[in-house]
Amino acid sequence: QSHRSEDASCLKSRMGSYAAPNPDKDLVSPPIRDDSMSRSKMGFNHPQLGPLLCPAKFLVEYNKDLAESRKKIQAGSLRVTVALWPAYLYPGDSPGQDFDPNDIIEGLFRGYLLER
Repeated sequence: QSHRSEDASCLKSRMGSYAAPNPDKDLVSPPIRDDSMSRSKMGFNHPQLGPLLCPAKFLVEYNKDLAESRKKIQAGSLRVTVALWPAYLYPGDSPGQDFDPNDIIEGLFRGYLLER
C-alpha cells in the first residue's frame, strides 16, 4: 500500500499541467501545490477544476454562476452521482463544450485529459 501512496502523492503537483487545456502555455490557476494541506481550493472549489468535474448535463448552469452552483452541489440540490458523466470526458475547447444532451454517448471519452 505504501507504493500506492507514493504514486498518488506525485499526482497533486502534476494536476496543474494535466488539467490545463494548453499546458505548454499555462497551468491551472491558482496552482495546486504539494505542500497544501487544505482542500478548500480543490475539486469543485477550484475555479478551473470545478467545471471539469461538473456533470456535463449541468455544465451550462454551472458556468452561469459558479458560486451558486457550488452551493447547490454542497446542499445536494444539484446532485453529482456516478451515473452522470463529468465534463472532462467530453471534447471541446473547454471540456464538455461539445456535449450533446440528446446523445450522451457522442464524444464520450474524447476529452483532452484522456488523450494525454
